[in-house]
Amino acid sequence: MAEVEFAGVKFKGGRMVAVVMALTTLGGFIFAGAEAYARWVAMEKKINSYTAPDLSGFDKKLAVMSKTMTTVTKEMGSVRNRVLEMQQIVRDTRQDTRDDAGKLYSGISAVDRRSRTLDSETRLALRQAEKTLRDITESASTRFDNKINGVDEKLDTLEKRLDKKLQRALDNPLLRK
Repeated sequence: MAEVEFAGVKFKGGRMVAVVMALTTLGGFIFAGAEAYARWVAMEKKINSYTAPDLSGFDKKLAVMSKTMTTVTKEMGSVRNRVLEMQQIVRDTRQDTRDDAGKLYSGISAVDRRSRTLDSETRLALRQAEKTLRDITESASTRFDNKINGVDEKLDTLEKRLDKKLQRALDNPLLRK
């Protein structure tokens, strides 16, 4: 195996690998530190050289948007008030419609009751009129029958009288020739 001597110390095999690893690790740390420092310096330069961008265009746009939003907010307030007015009108209309429907229903009920009452009264009047007509017809029929019977009796009496007179006339010898 190979041996290396450095400052009076001899390094063999495994120790040599450990020393190489320690040296490469130390080199890596030094490189990383140098790289980090270089980046730090570059970052510092960029930070020091930074100038804020000109946002005046944005400020103008924001002012216009703010004005527009104010106008839109006012218009939305106006629309909101109009919607509230419309809601109140709709509520009033709905209530009026309900009231009118209730009145209409009450009116229909009253007309229905009145119609039923009139129907009942009409039926009663018709029954009374029919009864009256039957009574009048019956009375007239009785009167006509009585009159006809009276006329029949008078006719029978007249016929008998005429028959008697005719018979006397026929029985009269003086009238015969």
